[in-house]
Amino acid sequence: MKEVLKYLKTFIILILLFFTFSFISSLLPDAPIRKNIEQSIRYVDCLIDYPEPMIDGQKHSLDYAMDGLITNMIYTIDNQEPLKSALMGRSRMQNGKYISQWHNLKYNIHNNTLKPNINYARYWHGNTFFYRYFFLFTNYNELKWIIYLLTSLLISVFTIVLYRRTGVLKTLAILSGLFFVNIYIMQFSMQLSPVLIISLVSGIFLIGRFNKNPDSVFLLFFIIGGVTSYFDLLTAPLLTCGIPALIWISLDAKNTEKPFWVSFRQLVTMGALWAIGYISLWAIKWGISAPLVDFNLFTDVQQQISLRSQSVNDSRLSAINLNFNQLPLVFINLILLALLVPAIFHFNRKGTKHALLYLSVAFLPFIWYFATANHSSGHFWYTYRILAISISGVMLAFISLVSWEDVKILEKLRWKSQTGN
Repeated sequence: MKEVLKYLKTFIILILLFFTFSFISSLLPDAPIRKNIEQSIRYVDCLIDYPEPMIDGQKHSLDYAMDGLITNMIYTIDNQEPLKSALMGRSRMQNGKYISQWHNLKYNIHNNTLKPNINYARYWHGNTFFYRYFFLFTNYNELKWIIYLLTSLLISVFTIVLYRRTGVLKTLAILSGLFFVNIYIMQFSMQLSPVLIISLVSGIFLIGRFNKNPDSVFLLFFIIGGVTSYFDLLTAPLLTCGIPALIWISLDAKNTEKPFWVSFRQLVTMGALWAIGYISLWAIKWGISAPLVDFNLFTDVQQQISLRSQSVNDSRLSAINLNFNQLPLVFINLILLALLVPAIFHFNRKGTKHALLYLSVAFLPFIWYFATANHSSGHFWYTYRILAISISGVMLAFISLVSWEDVKILEKLRWKSQTGN
């Protein structure tokens, strides 16, 4: 009962924090924010929704569609109506022929005396309220640079902290998963960056809490799920669960006496708590917002969940296949083959337990694609990024199956034979 009350208290605190953050953001002065957004138009005018600025291919495309919509909602926020602005996700869009979300933003700017005609109340839209603060002093072009700077600093800190606690091989394995899904695109996006930021910050927090209070890690996963629900719009939310889970296994690997089923049960519990936090904090948003909208929000949510979860062409496997084929499989397989050689000649039987745990986490994205087949097929160019969990998980599994002490001894012997010492 004490544990239930702890999670219920945390749940209530998160709701209050989310609402307060959104409400305060809605109270910010509108004039400088709108002025900076209006100045942003010249940087994005005539751009398509999904440009490929550096490397051809949809998986390298920026998501200007959602960035445009987020900016549209930021522009529409009215500090004279902070409650509605904080909960309804309002914007103005032009009826008729669709050109781009930036075109809709221009329409909004030229018709900002009209009532908002779009409500997007089924999400918290935390990214909208977070980046609204930045538009107080900058435009969209400079904001992208700020996001890139912030995420680069976080990646650097994350790498240092992770290396100190897990070593070079596990650090490289976790980072490789992120880099093979082109996180550089996420570093320039209001839409995609929150998931990356949450994953990195969560990993840093988990490493800090693991030795001080291991039991607090369970509550941390619940909080991570809730925070993800506040910021994310179904882009790649599973990253915020999978990356910390892989880190937890890496830290837990030092406890060689713990039975496999104990570790597995703890891992499942963490995943379940993340899911409860994610779903419950999302669901409460519907209840809070429903009295303010002029349509049945629960019917809208039900229709959207039904749409996003249905199969495509009577097959759910097609969603898995479409996302999986976005990966640079040749390079990934070459690395796995390089790890397979020492795994064969220097097999570490004790590492089997943790290899199975890593592979369990690596399988999560495929469950997600199966459950959200329609959404994962329609938005594969960014949903494929949760496969970073699978890449890192498989690489970590291979690494755990190698007795690296033996490899180091062989290297020393080889060095001595070459030098004659």
